[in-house]
Amino acid sequence: MNAVDIIEQYGRGVPAIVQSTKIVDVCEYLLSCQAPGTVILSEYGEVKGTLSQKDIINASGRLGSSVMQMVASDLVRDLVPACETTTQIIQVMELLNNTASEFVLVTEDGEIKGMITLADLHDLLLHALTEEDEGKPDKAQKAAAKSKQAQPEASTAAPPPTEYEEVRNSA
Repeated sequence: MNAVDIIEQYGRGVPAIVQSTKIVDVCEYLLSCQAPGTVILSEYGEVKGTLSQKDIINASGRLGSSVMQMVASDLVRDLVPACETTTQIIQVMELLNNTASEFVLVTEDGEIKGMITLADLHDLLLHALTEEDEGKPDKAQKAAAKSKQAQPEASTAAPPPTEYEEVRNSA
């Protein structure tokens, strides 16, 4: 499986905003499109970098509420984690792990084709594990099968009667 398969499966567009957008508006935009981050564009449409929810939270921790009045270009992350559409999923995972980013942009011939998020990879792995588990008997099924093999054949004779002791309550 490669990067283009993931973006086709999850079908997410790439959120993008202009670098002069106020951070408060960036936050509102990210919430509305449920994305972990966005591409920051110049007024001419050139990619300037990325900005993630995590970047905004970290800046708020350092600078307080004044961050909300700043603009996207004040917090833009210059390094844009990106991979080609042909990049294998394991390499995408390594890229996310090594860049401490919540998403990777997927490009083809220099053009952005999509975005892969940590959540996408989490869902993909969870789905793969679920499919794998469905093909295998679970622990309870294995234990039942094992105990069936360990038990001797049931005889056709009636079991011996159970003896009960009478308990008297002395008052």
